[in-house]
Amino acid sequence: MRAVLAIGLAVAFLALPGCGPSNSAPQGGGGSAASQAGGAGAGSSERQRQVEFLNRIRQADPQFQTIQRAVLNEKNELGLILNRNVQMDSIAPLMRSMLTQMATEFPGQDLTIIAYAPSQPPIRIGTGHLDARTRAMTYTPENGGKIH
Repeated sequence: MRAVLAIGLAVAFLALPGCGPSNSAPQGGGGSAASQAGGAGAGSSERQRQVEFLNRIRQADPQFQTIQRAVLNEKNELGLILNRNVQMDSIAPLMRSMLTQMATEFPGQDLTIIAYAPSQPPIRIGTGHLDARTRAMTYTPENGGKIH
């Protein structure tokens, strides 16, 4: 059931149309580039795309059933703090789906997604990567990474 939930979120996320510019600041943006959507030129456009991407993730899971928090850092790496009910075997399909969507939004870039357990501080449980040149996707779980 939980694996279906995570995959369902990914499918719902992929089905969402692109958002227009948003007046609301993304939650959980912290000091990331996504929360600093200002400035001029290509950098501003990139940051706006990051904000819109994060907003689509949040809209796909408004009850935080799979993803509690999503942030993009200055290297355009997506960090996902997952709900403690997410099963380990559903993380790889979720990462693959998210990488596919990110590749559409940020074409030609190597992409990384890091999944974290909802602890204080968050514990890294796995990393997904897309090589832009080869289009190869990989998921590497952390040793002993578990969501409690």
